[in-house]
Amino acid sequence: MVSKTCTAQALDLPLGTRMLLNIAGTKENLSSEVVGLQHFEYLILKMPLVPGIRARLLNGEMVTLRYISGGTIFGFKSQVLNHIVKPGFLLFVEYPDAMEQVDLRQHRRVNCLLPAALHGRHGVYKCILLDLSEGGCKVAVELQRDDPFRETAVDDMLVLQCGFFGGEGLNQTALSCLVKSISMDGGRVQLGLKFNDLSTETQLELSTYLDSVACLV
Repeated sequence: MVSKTCTAQALDLPLGTRMLLNIAGTKENLSSEVVGLQHFEYLILKMPLVPGIRARLLNGEMVTLRYISGGTIFGFKSQVLNHIVKPGFLLFVEYPDAMEQVDLRQHRRVNCLLPAALHGRHGVYKCILLDLSEGGCKVAVELQRDDPFRETAVDDMLVLQCGFFGGEGLNQTALSCLVKSISMDGGRVQLGLKFNDLSTETQLELSTYLDSVACLV
């Protein structure tokens, strides 16, 4: 993992910046939006008012926040200071005193063997995810000799559907990809895929997932 930790300065954090918030001891990531801050004192986040969230974000609760700026993922731990529910659910958290940075342009990569599916102009194909990074992945597909999928070419657009964020069925994550490399070995084709136009939330989810599995490999 290419990362570094530094002392937090006055954050260049425009209003409207999207963040993922994780409550200590849980796997769930909540989407939030920066709506205010007082440098070196606190941040104000607009949160979704989902059932039970107020009881989980009590004063003193530890949270981890992540956001993307200029091709870098920033992450820091903080503490809940307070929250209000009118006129909207606003969460006040401590200003960070240290920040971790991960450069998305220097992608860490983890090996894996996960079932997935590829959707494209030739239909839907089951595949195996062989490795994964913030920028892309490698997949393997077993094919018959005359299968039309063999016509897949570099720069073709595919959609990768996989449950590595914990989703199942229709809740599986769908990632738009560009084919960047192709290798054939008899009835198996391996594709190098580059993720295309991922949302900020999906990028952050992907980084969080890689963090959670990197320590296991």
